[in-house]
Amino acid sequence: MLDGFAYCQMIFDAQGRPVDFIYLLVNKKFNELTGLKGVVGKKVTEVIPGIGKDNPEILEVYGRVASTGVPEKFETYVKRLDVWLLISVYSPKKGFFAALFEDIHIQKKVEMDLANETLAIRNLLSDIKIQKNEVETAKVKEETALLAIGDGLLSTDENGKITLINKTAENLLNLRSEDVVGKSYSEVITIENEKNVIVPLDKRPIKLALTGITTNTNHSGFFYYYLRKDKTKFPAAMTVTPIILNNKVIGAIEIFRDITKEKEINKAKTEFVSLASHQLRTPLTAISWYTEMILNGDVGKVHAQQKKYLEEVYHGNRRMVELVNTLLNVSRIELGTFVIKQEPVDVIAMAESSLDEQKFNIQHRNLKITTNFDKNVPQLLADPKTFPLVFQNILSNAIDYSYSGGKIDFSIENDKGKNILIKISDNGLGIPKNQQHQIFTKLFRADNIIDKNTDGTGLGLYIAKSIVESSGGKIWFESEENKGSTFFISLPADGQKK
Repeated sequence: MLDGFAYCQMIFDAQGRPVDFIYLLVNKKFNELTGLKGVVGKKVTEVIPGIGKDNPEILEVYGRVASTGVPEKFETYVKRLDVWLLISVYSPKKGFFAALFEDIHIQKKVEMDLANETLAIRNLLSDIKIQKNEVETAKVKEETALLAIGDGLLSTDENGKITLINKTAENLLNLRSEDVVGKSYSEVITIENEKNVIVPLDKRPIKLALTGITTNTNHSGFFYYYLRKDKTKFPAAMTVTPIILNNKVIGAIEIFRDITKEKEINKAKTEFVSLASHQLRTPLTAISWYTEMILNGDVGKVHAQQKKYLEEVYHGNRRMVELVNTLLNVSRIELGTFVIKQEPVDVIAMAESSLDEQKFNIQHRNLKITTNFDKNVPQLLADPKTFPLVFQNILSNAIDYSYSGGKIDFSIENDKGKNILIKISDNGLGIPKNQQHQIFTKLFRADNIIDKNTDGTGLGLYIAKSIVESSGGKIWFESEENKGSTFFISLPADGQKK
């Protein structure tokens, strides 16, 4: 959004005159334009004591719009900020108003300069008019751009009835404001999840916001499909925020945008990575074979110095093969071609095999490994080729980000016969609290480990989460910086889905 936004409730005295108003919702641009912070839930007279004296027209216009519902637009000079603002005011319902704030200080300065020059220099009147027209044209273009913003906006009252829908939302959803305002959100809007299943009303973000379960639901990374009346649909990222007054939710605002093009671009990028990775794997495999043959002396004796360099080539090539395989797995997940084939597997044996693969790294870092594997854990229906990636990625992180001489606990238990609970914990670097919400996102690496381990790709946990969740399981963690992390995996005892 390019301008400041505030949604407020008007306060009138006994004679019906506007005397104050309460901020219900403001955006970041409002804070930047006005220099005010923490205003939600406060009266304007608390925040700006001289508002009625310094800018009486503000209360007058706000009160008139909140009373009549007729939109108005006016310019005002804010002395304490030394800035001119263009304020557009409309009322979604009686007693409430929303205001859009545009900084027009530069335009006003130009206009005033032009007016002064007009009075002083009569012979330049034509030039001044031309410049003034240019300024006005620029202003119209800016207003037109604001009206054409690609974000759809819907607001509801505390009962979920739609109180406002902007032009962009009308166009995206193929609806008209007069047909939906006053109707229940659930009657008008239908959304599906990524699996093309209609989201139940009690699970929709706007319902969660209205019931106070969430304070801010941001779905810019995750998306929903919005369904139109003609059964067509489009993917959209959304943000839902409750409107709170006196610690009570009195409504919610849903902002969304069409991400069809973004998804097409992401798919194209993923297909390119998949193709490139396939092409890279063949020469890398050849390099690995030939280097191994030379190291084994199949083509003649290799002296110590040559062997040292060849081993570096061999291990570097292996890391490249692992990276290419990781990229292929990511592209398969995103393209929906990551195939899971079920067969009974021994989870304990799989865990022990992952520990054996890491034996060198464990010894090299002088780590103490404690295992607690419940022998009553049943065999699990899982893919023996893909599921070990979960153990490998989480276990390698625990090893890589542990301090030398540290401790790792690895346990697997039968959780009430319904689930298998896997837990891997360390007492290492941990994850900064302000970055924990990003830990399962693609290519993310926390700031405190980037300079300590330069080989990481930021893809391991993303792959692990994708495999676990696509298998009907759950993965989560607890972490404290410099004290370590614990990762939990809960899997249904009846196994992975195909």
